[in-house]
Amino acid sequence: MVRAWSFVPFREECFSFREECFSIREGCFSFREECFSIRKDGTTGHKDMEVRVLSTILDYVETERRPFDQFPMNPIDALVFAEATYFQWEYLLHNIWTREWPYQVSDSMLFSDMPAASEMPLFGQYAADTANNLKMIDFLRRSPRFKDVSVSHLCAHTDNKEQIQFAAMCFHIPGDICFIGYRGTDGTLIGWKEDFQLSYQYPVPAQEEAARYLNYLARELPPKVLLQIGGHSKGGNLSIYAATSCADSVKSRITNVYSFDGPGFSFKLHETDEYKKISEHVNHLVPSSSFVGMLLESAPGTRFINNKALWLMQHSPFTWEIDVNDFSYASGWDKNAENRIGAVRTWLSDQSFEERESFTEMLYHIATSSGASNIFRPDSSWAVKMSHIIDATKAVDAKSRARIIETLRLLVLLSFKQKK
Repeated sequence: MVRAWSFVPFREECFSFREECFSIREGCFSFREECFSIRKDGTTGHKDMEVRVLSTILDYVETERRPFDQFPMNPIDALVFAEATYFQWEYLLHNIWTREWPYQVSDSMLFSDMPAASEMPLFGQYAADTANNLKMIDFLRRSPRFKDVSVSHLCAHTDNKEQIQFAAMCFHIPGDICFIGYRGTDGTLIGWKEDFQLSYQYPVPAQEEAARYLNYLARELPPKVLLQIGGHSKGGNLSIYAATSCADSVKSRITNVYSFDGPGFSFKLHETDEYKKISEHVNHLVPSSSFVGMLLESAPGTRFINNKALWLMQHSPFTWEIDVNDFSYASGWDKNAENRIGAVRTWLSDQSFEERESFTEMLYHIATSSGASNIFRPDSSWAVKMSHIIDATKAVDAKSRARIIETLRLLVLLSFKQKK
């Protein structure tokens, strides 16, 4: 948090607060500081001054106490659920995935029934930010707002041969609302390969599974239940694909589609008739220096969220700034980030789909040679694995190795050109 305090003479008319900004817990008096504004007396000739403390989704989950019937679901809640898809629900819920149609019978669990993070330290192991995910687990368990949300219909399938990394689940929110959350890229190498495939393949296996899941879930849930769909990173891409590809009867029940820093598509999907049917419900929200979320083709209307983290670190939802009841939005895209994306887009435009595929396969071969199973959790043998990667790079034929070096060189050069 960034605090900017300035002491001014106290005047009653200059100090205001709202009741919901206060809470009393464990005998302590606390308040949400972002709800306060303090200004100098306008008659002195000084400019108005506002003092705010912007929070993150961790602060929101910990301090927001209003139930959903008093404070309806909003984009911050959607991001909380999108991040919760990274929890390893496979430890707690029956996986309904099956190759045949339909899926298997589902069970469910309340947030309040989740074990404490200390009891299941691996529950967040495939998230990029495990530490904050584990904190959020305990906040959700105790939260007056979230503790009665239940999770069901876990559907997870990862297979190297089928080249798929997929997981989705349903968050049941009081008031006949279901948030269908799609997990983004986890720590598996095949998950990262599928991200690269988005630049030359449509659909990728996870996208097809996402549409299948949405159509299935719409049949399972009572007709009165409204659907909100969303995910972070690749999960956001899957959300848009599923909403675009599902049956019209399902589209009519969708009220919001959230793509949180999710990449676009290899073509202008937003210009198709099927996308236009759900376009008014699509929310593409990215950090102010977004890289991942601005890759490939996305519909106009992206909104940028203030963020103080450095470049790629902004991809973590735990760095996104929240105001009182919504995100803190920036006026536009950071210029430096736009320059970097410009370099990548220029490079992609010069590569055929076949060349992109060949490059992806080569990188995947090198990465898998390390024997690593989770790139977010390097173990004690990481040095050995790195030596395997170096050996695999040396083993690549001279032409392919030269192409890797040339590609990196071009990206650096293009990045400098974009800045001029």
